[in-house]
Amino acid sequence: MRHLHPQISQTKLWAVIPAAGSGSRFSKTELKQYQYIQDRTVLEHTIRRISQLPLNGYVLAIGTQDTFAQTLAFQNIDKAHFCTGGAERVHSVLNALNHLLNFADENDWVLVHDAARPCVTIDCLNALVAKAIESNNSAILAIPVRDTLKQVKTGDHIGKTVSRDSLWQAQTPQITKIGKLKKAIEHALENNVTITDEASALEYMGETVRVVMGRSDNIKITYPDDLELARLILQSQS
Repeated sequence: MRHLHPQISQTKLWAVIPAAGSGSRFSKTELKQYQYIQDRTVLEHTIRRISQLPLNGYVLAIGTQDTFAQTLAFQNIDKAHFCTGGAERVHSVLNALNHLLNFADENDWVLVHDAARPCVTIDCLNALVAKAIESNNSAILAIPVRDTLKQVKTGDHIGKTVSRDSLWQAQTPQITKIGKLKKAIEHALENNVTITDEASALEYMGETVRVVMGRSDNIKITYPDDLELARLILQSQS
């Protein structure tokens, strides 16, 4: 393990992994987090990565019909907690936060990380948590957009080219205080605001959210061919 920032080891850290998704873009029968890379599921790889931080524990929000998750050999299994996920990612995160508050303090830090992001590096995790602690602000991993962006109006017709100046592509983990995130999500849901990630709920509340430079290999497995890409990334990182 890389050397951790000294403040990190003295901070109460928890993680939430929403893993109740439908996997609609992947295939009708298999959830992407339960696909295998080498001899482990994507979710097991993801937990191994996030567990490189000195977590007090982590909560997996899983589907009501999910009998598979609790049979897996997760890293630091003694720190694993399970709760029922919700209809959308945002509901799963909220359920996990409520579950977390049974044994964690609302002022503890929480990292929310996608179940299908198994390639995040310890250096990025370290930088993210250090930024949050040092600035006492919420923070996310992100990378500047580098491709030319096109706005497509109808079908395959390009409407215009969108300037990528100051545009960043959000990744996870995203880190904030447990109580702050719970309040932000509840406030956004009450006002029917679309929440695509934790930062969007915090932004709606007027919270400062810092950006920490991530890496382009911190991919989210969304389509079937992403699985092969993740396999190659994990292989090259090891």
